[in-house]
Amino acid sequence: MSNLASSTALPSTPLTPEQVCDLPMGELLARVNVAFDTTEINEPGFFGYVTIQNSGGATIYLPSQASSLQRDIATRFLIATRLGLPTDLFPDVLQATVIRDGEVQA
Repeated sequence: MSNLASSTALPSTPLTPEQVCDLPMGELLARVNVAFDTTEINEPGFFGYVTIQNSGGATIYLPSQASSLQRDIATRFLIATRLGLPTDLFPDVLQATVIRDGEVQA
């Protein structure tokens, strides 16, 4: 489970779900203006969250104990969710909660 804080400012370069899954990570992050950090939340089933700055940039926080594969999948899933793209290319066990202006969006 992840939390995705969101605002209306989205990256200007549209991407397809396939591009989110296939682009080299550095290129993907640059195209969507995303940085990384870690969180000490290492609970089972939690794979990270995103905060969105007023400038439209974002920071993805991933559990400090996550493997590199878990970080890769979580990052791509959170980016796809942030962009409003279909997430059917990701495992069904991944779910995101989107919070806009302090309210959970269904």
